[in-house]
Amino acid sequence: MAARDERPVVIVGAGIAGASVAWHLRRLGEAAVCLVEREAQPGAHSTGRNAAMLREHMEDPRLAPWALRGAQALREGGLCAFRRSGGLLVGRGREAVGRYHRQARGEARFAPGDGVVDVAGLLAAYLRGARLHTGVTVLALEPEAGGWRVHADGATLLARAVVNAAGPWAGELFGLPLTPRNRHLFVSAPDPEIDRTGPFVWDLEGGYYFRPESGGWLLCACDETAAAPGAYAEREEVLLDLGAKLARHQPGLGDLRVVRRWVGQRTFAPDGLPVLGADPRRPGLFHAAGLGGHGITWAHAVGEDVAREVLGARVIPDFARVDRLL
Repeated sequence: MAARDERPVVIVGAGIAGASVAWHLRRLGEAAVCLVEREAQPGAHSTGRNAAMLREHMEDPRLAPWALRGAQALREGGLCAFRRSGGLLVGRGREAVGRYHRQARGEARFAPGDGVVDVAGLLAAYLRGARLHTGVTVLALEPEAGGWRVHADGATLLARAVVNAAGPWAGELFGLPLTPRNRHLFVSAPDPEIDRTGPFVWDLEGGYYFRPESGGWLLCACDETAAAPGAYAEREEVLLDLGAKLARHQPGLGDLRVVRRWVGQRTFAPDGLPVLGADPRRPGLFHAAGLGGHGITWAHAVGEDVAREVLGARVIPDFARVDRLL
């Protein structure tokens, strides 16, 4: 009988995608799993800088299965807290938006199962009990017999397999055409007239969304600016663009005073589709990257599918495989 390979599966990146892959690998019986995170704390980049919304609706029907499965797992509540506020997709139905937020206008489709996710709680649930190395930057990968040498600053790890879940760094580290794109989020001053439990409002054509947050509104102009990984430079013109969009589409929100703002990153392949599963160039290399802003909703389903591929299955559809980019 051949000796068991004791080298771990090394996951590069401990954001929501990498953490989910690790959780599913352990659930499926793979005990030797190690996450390597460049920051002192996991989830410091895309995971910790997003709007925390579960939006099940996907414009591309090919992506719907991941959204449906991910949403179901979050709604069950066993992983983290989830507030089922519902969501309003402007222009997709005839429901009056003003029924839910008197300040807002338009007609929308109401999705009662959408809502707000406790992202920190979800990440903690995936990482609980995991073998995690923080403050370690992966510099290069070197193939060796049946596995990899993962060269990092100050250490070399021997791996049976490697999973690329490096978020904004997933492209440059693994030779893929992935582009991080910055997106601004703003929080307005508290207003007692805002229903704190109300649904988010998302206008896909108008290019903006808002939801209740901390007594005010969390708002986004749906901006997309290519940037280097981890480069979160704020652009004042984005706030001006948001103001113009709201004045045109949602004048009832009035003049809002922004009290907090930040920039996050979403990572895209050229075709906007995720990059998942086994890499045909390099046996033992797998990807969980290019989630393009859907990471919170998709994480559970994507993590399971990538984990199954690491363990030998082929479950990722062709349109999402890395092959198309090579």
